Amino acid sequence: MKNVVLLSTRRLPPTYFDTVREDLGDPDITLDVVGWVAPAGPVADKVHTFTLIGPGRMPVAPVEPVAVVSATDEAPDAVIAPEAVAEPESVIGEGEVAPAAAEIPADTADEVAAPAAAATTTRAAAKPRPTGAKRVVKAVAWRYRKGRKIAGRMLPKAIKTSAPVKFVRGNRASKDLGKTYWGRVLSRRDVMTTIEKADVVVALDAGAIWAGWNLGQRRASTPVVLGIPAARRELDQLKAAPEKLKAAPKKLKAPAGNG
Repeated sequence: MKNVVLLSTRRLPPTYFDTVREDLGDPDITLDVVGWVAPAGPVADKVHTFTLIGPGRMPVAPVEPVAVVSATDEAPDAVIAPEAVAEPESVIGEGEVAPAAAEIPADTADEVAAPAAAATTTRAAAKPRPTGAKRVVKAVAWRYRKGRKIAGRMLPKAIKTSAPVKFVRGNRASKDLGKTYWGRVLSRRDVMTTIEKADVVVALDAGAIWAGWNLGQRRASTPVVLGIPAARRELDQLKAAPEKLKAAPKKLKAPAGNG
């Protein structure tokens, strides 16, 4: 049984992994996923492991509601004894009535009010303002954010939604995410252990290319490819001539701009 590790920075639906097994031509293949974001639904029955290395939490399967019988529910023929019904006043003991708020001794009231007053004073304490160099840095950052907002409002919508601007923004976001994703992969020992056991490592999207390329440079004995079709070719070659493939594996090309 072959082991495939999928590198992804996008939200994947649980049904996607069924499609991956079909495209790889092996329904019993072992899939391990290293994801930056959590999947769109529970995947415990879809993959061997799903390691979340980015923000968020893994989804859990919904729990079936259990019928709970309330203690106040009575049977249709239940009879309540007259002595079980409480009077309007709260009775503490025989012949003793709970004291009203006005009847609490003054010294006891002060003891109760002291902690509340201290908590209110703590919350009301103002945060000290930055001074010196910190104040200058805060001022520059504030003016920079304000300038970006003004420039964004002044820029015509046709320019902001144009294809070149979208491409530049998307390319920049992919580069930043790719470096962050690779840094998290490299710092997680459990992730590296999972990758060491893989027969093929697959980068599924642009955000995972940088991590895939670096893994290909570090692990010369493991094929690292981009996309499921390329992974299918590698698996077919592994089945036909595994020793020949191990001697000269294919690797991803270095993405431009990530040097």
